[in-house]
Amino acid sequence: MPPDTAERRPRAESGAHDDGDDVSTRVQADAARGRACSWCHGPLPPGRRRFCTDDHRRRGQKRERIIEDDSYAAGVVRLIRKMSIRASADLEALKWLAGAAEHARGALAVAVDGCRARGYSDGEIGAALGITRQAVWKRFPRQPKVDAGTPESGAG
Repeated sequence: MPPDTAERRPRAESGAHDDGDDVSTRVQADAARGRACSWCHGPLPPGRRRFCTDDHRRRGQKRERIIEDDSYAAGVVRLIRKMSIRASADLEALKWLAGAAEHARGALAVAVDGCRARGYSDGEIGAALGITRQAVWKRFPRQPKVDAGTPESGAG
């Protein structure tokens, strides 16, 4: 066997015993080196890289997928600001910025309707948007609920 492969031999080939005491000693050593579960911050068992159990892996990876937080909103604001700077010199970018603004207006109307459906008043919505209650009422009129009902039999 070449000399450099002797250093890479697994524990079992090198004669080390893998009993329960050795495992607990390795777990404690890993914890001392800073190897901890990314979810519960407990020590990692042998053979694990980031999470101590499959349940913690699922929870941790799910938590990492959540991107809609304050930093996400700040990133969107930065993107819009940079897009407006580019649009000042490029007509195609200006067209895209106008389309994004229209989409944002529609999304804001949907969000206001959703807040109203959850019981927020026009005054509370206005305070969140930085406008008055009357401005909310005028800018985002309440949409009447359309009742399809049954067709009348006299149409003919």
